[in-house]
Amino acid sequence: MNVSIEISEEKAALYQSQAKARGLTIESWFLEIADQNAAASSIAHLQSSNPQEWTRQFRLWAGGHSPKVPVLSEEAMSRDSIYNDCD
Repeated sequence: MNVSIEISEEKAALYQSQAKARGLTIESWFLEIADQNAAASSIAHLQSSNPQEWTRQFRLWAGGHSPKVPVLSEEAMSRDSIYNDCD
């Protein structure tokens, strides 16, 4: 399926540079963005997909998370912190 859209030259240059910065073609970059914004679907198909598709989907999922989220402290991730009432 082919889809055509009309955008300004300024936006085209911006989108091209965004794609290039990620090492993607503009088509791949648009597809990645579309996939990120599509309704969530089952991942059951990934159980039978090839490793490259699984990796692509995982990276797409991982790339959708903000890198600004703080990392939990060692204490917060400790077993005692998780199971604090199991003595």
